[in-house]
Amino acid sequence: MQSSVRERLARRIAGEIALSDYPGQTMRVWRERFRLPQIELADYIGISPSVISDYESGRRKSPGTSTIRRFVMALISLDEQNGGQVIAAFVRLMDVSLVDLNIVLAMSDFLSPMTMDDFCKKLKCSVKSGANLLNKEIYGYTLVDVERAVKELTSEGFLKLFGATTERCLIFTKANTGRAPMIAIKSQEFKPTLVILHGVDEVDRLALELSEQMRIPLAVSKIASVDALVRELRGIGPD
Repeated sequence: MQSSVRERLARRIAGEIALSDYPGQTMRVWRERFRLPQIELADYIGISPSVISDYESGRRKSPGTSTIRRFVMALISLDEQNGGQVIAAFVRLMDVSLVDLNIVLAMSDFLSPMTMDDFCKKLKCSVKSGANLLNKEIYGYTLVDVERAVKELTSEGFLKLFGATTERCLIFTKANTGRAPMIAIKSQEFKPTLVILHGVDEVDRLALELSEQMRIPLAVSKIASVDALVRELRGIGPD
């Protein structure tokens, strides 16, 4: 991975920890986003897992600059050793071009993971497929205007969009029947953990079949307008 990419993400993580009122909790959030157990991270850094536990619980005083740097670089290095998928997703998420095109209407990382079931309840969803999978946690959401995406995105743009949604919920507004977005997801290497459709009266049969085939739960939000949906999302996590 190019050093500029690593530095860009490292600065973001380090900045959030250093500026947080609860730096230990922020460290925990980032560790969970990278899906790393305390023992693996501690072993890489060369410290006891209890040290990381003490930071995350607030039993140990705020970490200094050196500790934050070692923590951040361990996250990045371990993810690179595991294929770099988490890093790739966050790098794509930080790409502002999709926002500039008004394709991504809202996106956010949660302060702490949320189960898909809780997220669906907050958005007043009717679950159409994969209800048995809703105990899994997600780490954020991306709200997409599917009409603009289909009209304006190149194949590279779709790759950026879907690459930014792993371990997250992808919400489509103006989705009609849901067929087009589910076909688009099927064609991409990177896939969301949960899909929510907005503005849909009846979900297309093929969309449901693809949802079951890919084991991606599919739900429909009953919130009336896009503006109301965005307000609800912003109440869940920082935008």
